[in-house]
Amino acid sequence: MKKFYTGFYIRLILLLLFAPLFTLRAQDAQYDIPMSGIAKRDPFVTVDRRAGRYYIITPARADSDSAMALEAYESRDLKMWRRLGLVYQGTEGWMKNVVRGKDHWWAPDTYYYRGRYYTIVTLTSQKLGRVNFCTLLKGGKSPADTYRNVWKDGEAISLTPYGHQCLDGSLYVDEEKRPWLVYSLEWNGAQVQDRIGETWAIRLKKNLKGSIGQPIRLFRASEAEWTGWKPGVEDIVDAPFLWKDPQSGHLICLWSSFNGTYCVGQAISRSGRIEGPWEHLPDPIYVNGGHEMVFRDLQGNLKMSLHHDNNNAHLNIVDIEIENGIIKRRTHGDAGITE
Repeated sequence: MKKFYTGFYIRLILLLLFAPLFTLRAQDAQYDIPMSGIAKRDPFVTVDRRAGRYYIITPARADSDSAMALEAYESRDLKMWRRLGLVYQGTEGWMKNVVRGKDHWWAPDTYYYRGRYYTIVTLTSQKLGRVNFCTLLKGGKSPADTYRNVWKDGEAISLTPYGHQCLDGSLYVDEEKRPWLVYSLEWNGAQVQDRIGETWAIRLKKNLKGSIGQPIRLFRASEAEWTGWKPGVEDIVDAPFLWKDPQSGHLICLWSSFNGTYCVGQAISRSGRIEGPWEHLPDPIYVNGGHEMVFRDLQGNLKMSLHHDNNNAHLNIVDIEIENGIIKRRTHGDAGITE
């Protein structure tokens, strides 16, 4: 009997010693999707520093007949990911102005703002007579919490002006704590000239549920040398994203367009203000990919996420740095695709 108890206690001690290791390996196994396996367009990485996790919220459908939905992906190291499932599913009331099969939504950007996470998403509605507009969903304390509709008189709130054909809205909070929506005005919209896309910004209310005042135009795609624009040729603007450099005081706008392939360029407001004036750098920062955003990882390093290869889009995350108020690629230690 004594030998039995001795063996029992030895096994118990070994179990207690190695159980955390087994648990850790089981948790690692859950993160089974490599970065290149996130076959999603317009990836926006949200950092939850409290939980020590990274999240991407992407468009989805609950099934072939359902209204639009959002799903979440989670990572601990930006290299391996796991799918968490749906975090939003549209209802008939919310989507009543959407024509299934013709209308879509895309490009969700998820931000932590005043104690909650919010997702800004582009929605199309043929019934409203507007091809694209940017709207808002409200989440919880975690990026992967359930999101709910933000309504006004039973309709989706439009953060962009009626009559403007808009997409790819991103949130920027200036030094005076004023929220702005920065967005693209489509190259094929009724408001642009010569089929040249434009980047605009509009002030938002403090609670983000609507805009204030009139929008301002930041720049046109044809103003950037790297797009190779020529008269009579269309020029596209996608995915404007603002990042303030505290050292130089520059406000940097990353945005995407085409020059033979999808690329990321940058414009600089040396005044540090959203009103500009905006100066374009002559060369793109990334070739064969776009719809970018910038974040600091859990160690404080600057990163840029985007979808690589516009035809077969998948997540890529690259290392960047800021020198003299200009964003540059870091090729050493870059975990992503470096082309």
